[in-house]
Amino acid sequence: MDQVRVQYLNDPAKLASLSLIDEAGERYVRMANLASVGSYAINGVAALHSELVKQTILKDFNDLWPGKIRNVTNGVTPRRWIALSNPCLAALYTEKIGDGWLYNLDELRQLEGYAEDPGFRQYWRQIKHGIKQNLATHIHARDRHHR
Repeated sequence: MDQVRVQYLNDPAKLASLSLIDEAGERYVRMANLASVGSYAINGVAALHSELVKQTILKDFNDLWPGKIRNVTNGVTPRRWIALSNPCLAALYTEKIGDGWLYNLDELRQLEGYAEDPGFRQYWRQIKHGIKQNLATHIHARDRHHR
């Protein structure tokens, strides 16, 4: 709070906003403020999210420590998720439109041309049903094992 007092010349609104303790009404620890003070960096999960955090929720912290709030994605892309979590679906996509979708998600738009294709739709539904069945079997086996 001393840093805030010096930087903002005892601005009571800034002191209240950046305080670790909410002084209005019943006092309590503000966990977001505590995390902001105690963190080396604050990561947003998407560029839009990071900007919203900077401009709204943690605006005063962003003003106090510019650059502390960063956009760092978790590294999981929809392309990678599909390829790793459902190889049968990935194989169907690659069979129909090539493997460019693995590098550029926009390539999946090519699948729109198959939206009315009954054979494609049926195979797609079979793949989706199969993966759901595998999940249900896995959950059932795990649940039985943990009893």
